[in-house]
Amino acid sequence: MSDRSLAEFINLLKEGHELNEKQIDQCIDRLVCEKTLESQKFDLLLAISKKGETEDELSHFVRSFRSRSTNPELEEFAPHSIDLCGTGGDKAGSFNISTFVSFMMASAGVPVIKHGNRSISSKCGSADLLEALGVPLQVSKEKLQEGMRRLSFGFLFAPQFHPGFKNIAPIRKKLASRGIVTFFNLIGPMINPARPAHQLLGVYRPEYLERMGKALQKNSLHTALIVHGVIRENQIAGVDELTACGDNKVFGFGRIETKGVESWTEKKWECGKHPFEHLKGGDLKENLKIMEAILSRECKPGLLASVYINAATAFVISGKVKSIGEGMELADSLIVDGKVKSWINQAAAFFA
Repeated sequence: MSDRSLAEFINLLKEGHELNEKQIDQCIDRLVCEKTLESQKFDLLLAISKKGETEDELSHFVRSFRSRSTNPELEEFAPHSIDLCGTGGDKAGSFNISTFVSFMMASAGVPVIKHGNRSISSKCGSADLLEALGVPLQVSKEKLQEGMRRLSFGFLFAPQFHPGFKNIAPIRKKLASRGIVTFFNLIGPMINPARPAHQLLGVYRPEYLERMGKALQKNSLHTALIVHGVIRENQIAGVDELTACGDNKVFGFGRIETKGVESWTEKKWECGKHPFEHLKGGDLKENLKIMEAILSRECKPGLLASVYINAATAFVISGKVKSIGEGMELADSLIVDGKVKSWINQAAAFFA
């Protein structure tokens, strides 16, 4: 595909046209190509972001990037595994709830295949936190498989399994520095190369809930809940997590099917409502301190409640429990009994 034809696709997007599967494949070919001008990559990502991605476009993007990914060879575990992640891009600066909940799931024996990256639009990404705890970002496939068997956990560092990302990352950072969130925030959590069957996925804008959910359905997920926490304070509209700080907009299928987009309040988990300030995170050093506070139940009550509701919901999605109430009880016991803290220490020792 010539640079001129890429420019034509940019014009189509600017005019509001939807790209078909073939056109999306061609665009991705150019995005991952190091010879493509950075200015054209910038213009393409900006044009997609401004137009807004349709359900079919998201589905095609997911399928195309998955087909280009490196297979981590975790087929033995994928049908029973879950991924927990958020799109980022909410600019809220909250703690890494989904990463911590991943530890809780694994400590309960639920297989977790987490797909993540270093921070691009926040101060501390999942990869940053894991690395600080002693979990290396890149390991052999044999070590990944052994980790799944011994720890019920595997981390797939996006740049390792999506080699073409290295030719896109500089453009994403450039856009992020201008406050522009690209479609990579949307599809990043949707293109786990191991293809786990279950997912709890947070999104920064509620209008994407149903689109992303249906795109995941079209790409063969068994059960998923796409969520958006509505926050109306301090100029923050919402976050890419379930929270105990207000309404939660959700769209689900499989074990946790919803009737379109539903609104769930903290009452669904039988916990109180808390201010969003309780969820605030910081840089890596600060988030490590917050994690220690959660493990000793000395953190802000709103954060602990939000961790519990995400864990309880993920336990239902994975089939570990049959009800939210049962999930809340399990989440609390994992912290109180020290199982999560013990698992974190075991993980660090395993990768040492």
